[in-house]
Amino acid sequence: MSIHLGKRSITGRRRNITSLLAFALATVIGMSAYAFTASNTVASHSAGAGAAEVSGYTVKSPTNYTFSGDGLTMTKVTFDLDKAASDVKVALTAGTPKQSDWSDCGASGEASPFAVTCTFGTPIPNGEGLNLSVAAVSSGTVTIGA
Repeated sequence: MSIHLGKRSITGRRRNITSLLAFALATVIGMSAYAFTASNTVASHSAGAGAAEVSGYTVKSPTNYTFSGDGLTMTKVTFDLDKAASDVKVALTAGTPKQSDWSDCGASGEASPFAVTCTFGTPIPNGEGLNLSVAAVSSGTVTIGA
């Protein structure tokens, strides 16, 4: 009987040692995984979204037109805005302006009365200058899409 008990005893010890080694290996792996993830860092940073009011411009003064020498075409327009603009474009047309109708005026004056003067690339015939369209921005440039 002692031999038989000895085999069980040796087999039992092997199971205990195997279990102990498996537990020790799992512990080491678990600690290593924790140490690896604990060492990751992310730099602080900001993210967000915001909104701001988009308001229009008002043409404050009477609009003044400059005519050609023969008086048949308009070559320039001058007007004041209610606030400064970094870029202004105008179109003087008989109806709805097309992309090619717009003339770049540059920036308005920096102080009140925020004067704008635009010289048309092509003089506008008197009969076609019925509708003055103005596009202005407080920063950046005006882009007229197709």
